[in-house]
Amino acid sequence: MLGVRISRAAVLACAVALSACAVALGAPAVTPPNPCTLSNETNPVIATTSRVGHVDLHFVGAQGAAVSFFECIGARAVALGSMSQPGDFTDFYGASTWRCKRLSRHFAATATLPDGTAAHGTGSVRTVSCARRFFVTVSPRVARGRKATVRIADRWKVGGVRTRLCVTPPGRQRSCRSVVLGRSLTATRHFRPRSQGRWRVELLATGADVRNVVAVGVRNLAAKVAPPTVLATGDSTMEGVSSFLSDDLGSAANLVSDVRPGFALSKDLAVNPWQPIARAQIARLHPSTTVISMGANEGLPMRAADGVQHACCDEPWIAEYVRRVKQTMLTYRRGGRARVFWLTIVAPRSPARAPVFAAINRAIVLAGAQVPGVRVLRMDSLFSANGYQETIRDHGRDVHVREADGIHLNVAGTRIAAREIVRAMRAG
Repeated sequence: MLGVRISRAAVLACAVALSACAVALGAPAVTPPNPCTLSNETNPVIATTSRVGHVDLHFVGAQGAAVSFFECIGARAVALGSMSQPGDFTDFYGASTWRCKRLSRHFAATATLPDGTAAHGTGSVRTVSCARRFFVTVSPRVARGRKATVRIADRWKVGGVRTRLCVTPPGRQRSCRSVVLGRSLTATRHFRPRSQGRWRVELLATGADVRNVVAVGVRNLAAKVAPPTVLATGDSTMEGVSSFLSDDLGSAANLVSDVRPGFALSKDLAVNPWQPIARAQIARLHPSTTVISMGANEGLPMRAADGVQHACCDEPWIAEYVRRVKQTMLTYRRGGRARVFWLTIVAPRSPARAPVFAAINRAIVLAGAQVPGVRVLRMDSLFSANGYQETIRDHGRDVHVREADGIHLNVAGTRIAAREIVRAMRAG
């Protein structure tokens, strides 16, 4: 047996070290604050859903510091990831995906700025329901006994969902089988109709029922006419409104959302920077109606008709903003073939920003009066008739309608805004 001599001093040193470790291990861990329950928000978090199936998050003012993003499910904070980027916006694309069972989404983000200041913010958005998530095609007419092919696709392109495909023969009970859309995002199934008549094909999923008819040995139904396209666009003040519009309009319209957070008509000194975007949208989509909201980031200097650079918000500056808004309205009007609904912006909490928002709204109203076929919807009168308001009275109840950043509408606010837009659209 090998003998080892250990000095008393070494034993004592080891004992002291173990004692220190025990104290450290026994000490309660410091729990970081819950980012979903912090108050006094310092930096806005903007959640956008313009990319179908995805929620993108944008943290404003991190100054290059790492930003940690979370989803708030109740009071629980679920970590999504961390991003670090230069510039005004820290963008986390694909932070989460849309959910059929959870439409109202709430997010938070935290950062330690370069000077050591703790920064945090929250933001919410409402995603589109599953009502039009799935695309189902089936042969409109087949011969009795021949194979009919059903193709299923996930328009959101996120997969991971279980559905049921049901086939109902004429005058008989339907039969169903499970269909899982995984990474392929598509599925193909077949059936052989043995009896004559119109067979009903249905895809059933949470919040989404898609129905088609197959004519077996009889005349098929008339082809469906594609619904008109409605474009919902602008800066982050349109975010969330578009998802409610999509659900409210339903199959009567094909709503396309194209939101550009942080954009401003005044971001370019000499020209209207939105015009290339508007022209590209028109060329790609040919919308019959455009709904636009913009103005949360305005106030930059612009060169007016007198050739002089003007700061916001003197009369020449407002006149130049009117010119840019009018130019954009005419683009979306498509030579009189389309309607335009332009939203004014709600008053901000910051008194310093209030004159800018008031100037923007004045310019929008002036421009709208000069372009036939354009209707200006006064969101400022609806949500901030007496200046900044956290709550408004809606159908006999008080509703909290503002985000913590003091600029944007929250989910409840965007719900009300969308309702008023749809009402105006249906009024003609």
